[in-house]
Amino acid sequence: MSVHVALFHVRTRRQAAAAAYQSLLDSLNASAVAAIERVGWTASLHAAGEAPEPQLRRASREADVIVLLGGDDIEPLLYGQSDRRPQHTAYQRRADRTQIAVVMEAVRSRRPLLGVCRGMQLLNVALGGTLHQHVCGHRSTGADPFVATDLNDLRAVSPRLRQPLLCTHHQAVDELGRGLRAIAHSRNGVVEAVEHESLPFLGVQWHPEHPSLPPDQFTELLRIVHRRGATLDPVTTMAAAGPLEVTRPVSLSTRGRAAVVRH
Repeated sequence: MSVHVALFHVRTRRQAAAAAYQSLLDSLNASAVAAIERVGWTASLHAAGEAPEPQLRRASREADVIVLLGGDDIEPLLYGQSDRRPQHTAYQRRADRTQIAVVMEAVRSRRPLLGVCRGMQLLNVALGGTLHQHVCGHRSTGADPFVATDLNDLRAVSPRLRQPLLCTHHQAVDELGRGLRAIAHSRNGVVEAVEHESLPFLGVQWHPEHPSLPPDQFTELLRIVHRRGATLDPVTTMAAAGPLEVTRPVSLSTRGRAAVVRH
């Protein structure tokens, strides 16, 4: 039986000044799709910052596995903080909110979900956690933004994975969201992987889909969450997870009025 993976990325178009960044993300996304198709599964890409939310929710419901891919910083208002970053790059507010909606759809359906880099951070925020808005040493300022990262406890994620891993991030998980636990850390203590205690959710801070890495680094993570989803006891899982609705005040108006969004 074929497995279908729905991958949610940020967007397909950016202004000219961000063309190189978009090209980098496109390369990672294409590599993720190729890795999935190489093992005989099917894949579809969905731009969370451009597609209508009902379309994204439908895509998540029709998938066997959901993947939240990498990209831009998450707006700190979503986890109750002001912007404390040393460099104030633009947020992708629509993508933030629609991808959080996809996470909550997965919570309700108990559908397997893998978060990669930004995707892991979004998973944490969606479940009520917070982020370190700036950490050092996990990305390069050169032409190639990726750095090799060794973890203290990679085997806790999977004994099939091999180091070094490739990272490019300056934000990281701080307070864990409800039901999440940290299972792998970098040498300097940054959380590099999380899993949910009862739902088939896994998040990694590195980029296993990088085209220079063996494709099984990415598909192994997909198989992990897919297997966990297939072996769930629905009654036990729903009782353990409980109602995971998260409510946060989010300003949506461009005219200074505030609204409350319930995810």
